[in-house]
Amino acid sequence: MPLTRFAGAAVASCTATVLTAAIAATPAHAATVMTLSSTSGPSGGGNSITGTVTATAANPSPFPAGTLPRVQFQYVGAGSNSCSAAPRAVAAIQGSAAATTGGVLTVDPAEVSRLTATKIVFTVPSSPYPADVDGQPSTVNPTGLALAAGQTTAKWNVCVYDENADTLIANAPYTLAVRPRITSIVPASSPALGGKTVTINGAGFSASGTSVTIGGTAAKDVKVSPGGSSLTVTTPPRTAATGLTVAVATTGGTVLSSDPDNNEQPQDNDPATADAPILFTYSNGIAISPDTAPARSTVSVEIRAMGLDALTFDAGAAPTGASAHVFLVRDAYEASTNRGVQECGDILAVSKTEMVCTLDLSSSLDPSDSSAQGSPVPEGTYTMTVVANGSTGATPEEASPSIVSSDATFTVGPY
Repeated sequence: MPLTRFAGAAVASCTATVLTAAIAATPAHAATVMTLSSTSGPSGGGNSITGTVTATAANPSPFPAGTLPRVQFQYVGAGSNSCSAAPRAVAAIQGSAAATTGGVLTVDPAEVSRLTATKIVFTVPSSPYPADVDGQPSTVNPTGLALAAGQTTAKWNVCVYDENADTLIANAPYTLAVRPRITSIVPASSPALGGKTVTINGAGFSASGTSVTIGGTAAKDVKVSPGGSSLTVTTPPRTAATGLTVAVATTGGTVLSSDPDNNEQPQDNDPATADAPILFTYSNGIAISPDTAPARSTVSVEIRAMGLDALTFDAGAAPTGASAHVFLVRDAYEASTNRGVQECGDILAVSKTEMVCTLDLSSSLDPSDSSAQGSPVPEGTYTMTVVANGSTGATPEEASPSIVSSDATFTVGPY
């Protein structure tokens, strides 16, 4: 039976009354439950799914060699949770925010492949099939498997039929959801140690089953707002890098911050679409404890940061040596002009991300050349800064100073 025989029925079934009668005349029929590689996907389709059934002694080859199973998506209505015994005529999706009330979509045979005797792969419809009827473009489900107006989710059945006998081979439940989008990420940066709360705004974030990665590393503490228009995460530790992509995986699919409007198209300068990439930065930040000490005192400071194990500290080197150093700096470190008012010495490595140094506030350095001064470190607020190369001629890339941040602020007080 040619699959395109449903084309005429699709055109004829243009009223709700005819559609309801056609569906009611086809009884539900149980079949082998099929396991889907993804049990949910975005409105509008386009995603590929692998379906697997278990072979039995009675049916060792559910998908026989030399055949191409027919795949349909049939709506799940009240009192119906399985596929019809035989394929249905293609029918327009109908429904409201409350529920889907009708719809049958056939997957284009060109988008179905038999992989093994128990496994097939198919693409969820993103356009009508058949594409035209009597030489005219089809108007039945022109956007493929999509949500009805006002819906955020809908239940469907995936129905697989034998090519020759039109009998039901297998079925599986499938959930359709809003395709997620990202409109902003605030802030779009984090210190390398992580622990930063970041808000991702957009649409289509599901209350359950949503996960977030930043540059391929899983974020923590994912919390979605009740309306699904925003979520917060805690950034994980990660080595410093720029141009990182944030990926949000939801029931309705995955959205990348490199394509925030999720249309897989380049920037089109259309003000209605926020498609400029929103990329994330992990900065070379550190955290210190304690963050204050009395003037003229000597204090041990714990420093936590990513990549400390990659630095080389030389206990006998001068402050201007080309090895790594820890300086107490007023504002931002500059190798040739603002090197810091004191060096934190006697480095003790605790782990790959933690070390302890000793800060003597009873003496100081000239920030222009790191020469010793006779006076103590002045009272005030500074930034503890780790540099990979302490040479006065080191380039910013060679020095690679840790950034100015609240976590690295150190105050020399009058007490």
